[in-house]
Amino acid sequence: MRNFTKWDVLAVLVIAMVPSLIEWTRHLLLDVPVEGDAQPYVYFCMGILYSLMVTSSLYFGCLSIMHYLNKKLPWGVKVARRLIVEVVLMISYATVAQVLILLLFSLFSIYDHLELDFRFYVENVFFGNTITIIVIALVEGVYFFRRWKESLLLAEKMKSENMASQLNSLKAQLDPHFLFNSLNVLSSLIKKDTEKAESFIEDFAKVYRYVLEVKDEMVVMLNQELKFLESYASLQRIRFGDGLMLSVQLNPRPMILFLPPLSLQELLTNAIKHNEVSKERPLKIEIFNQGDTLVVRNNLQRRDEKVDSVRVGLENIQKRYSLLSDKVPTFEVTEGHFVAKIPLLETEN
Repeated sequence: MRNFTKWDVLAVLVIAMVPSLIEWTRHLLLDVPVEGDAQPYVYFCMGILYSLMVTSSLYFGCLSIMHYLNKKLPWGVKVARRLIVEVVLMISYATVAQVLILLLFSLFSIYDHLELDFRFYVENVFFGNTITIIVIALVEGVYFFRRWKESLLLAEKMKSENMASQLNSLKAQLDPHFLFNSLNVLSSLIKKDTEKAESFIEDFAKVYRYVLEVKDEMVVMLNQELKFLESYASLQRIRFGDGLMLSVQLNPRPMILFLPPLSLQELLTNAIKHNEVSKERPLKIEIFNQGDTLVVRNNLQRRDEKVDSVRVGLENIQKRYSLLSDKVPTFEVTEGHFVAKIPLLETEN
């Protein structure tokens, strides 16, 4: 059975009192005479009792039927069948309940003056059933609205949770990817120059601190990412010296826009991995903006040897953007250059 609340009881009391109060107001203000021999207050009290019995029986009875059908025949399964069964059950119940109450009150002598014929019962039951149908429609309307709102919220919650889960999975790829690349660099330096290796370890600790700080962030501000990129580039300069050249030219506006964390580091790593980097043939990486699009461009000077690639970086950026926005990053090879265009996002939401 449905657990009724104090608000249900209050609603029944208010609805039950209204007809009697209207009738009593008509009698007092308009001097409408009261039929029969009983005192007016007796009719008033009996009217309240009758209205209370009809209202409470229909209200609680119909809501109990509705609650029962929600369990046995929910709306989402067979809508037409549910509608027919609900209307038939409630109208049948309301009709029987009202007839029984009318028969009960017909036993009181104060109603001897009334002509309790078939038409009298039909008119009263028809009126009660009309009110019942209206109340059912209102209650079901409120129920459907709440379910619709809950379904929207649930869908949005599931969408957000799914997006967050996928983003976390993608970001989890970056930590080992970044660590793997850095350890490769360190391994190479240890063999060639131990002093540079020590400097690399110190700078690497600072850079990796940033990686840990943003591991739970979906997006970061561009100015924050650029500061990290400069630190990361300094690590690479320990290895390549003047062979790596980084130029950043941006107007103030893009600095307060957002992008997925470690995106620029992935593009820098990709450029170094696939191109020759030397003092004789320096790798020039330019970062500038075209409106709210960040452009990262490097000159193409492919390595002679084949480079092993697990294709984590660029694919990771594309997948993260697909979860965060309708904007799509593009990567293309032009004449003599590799160009990456990264859309900047308006808000961190």
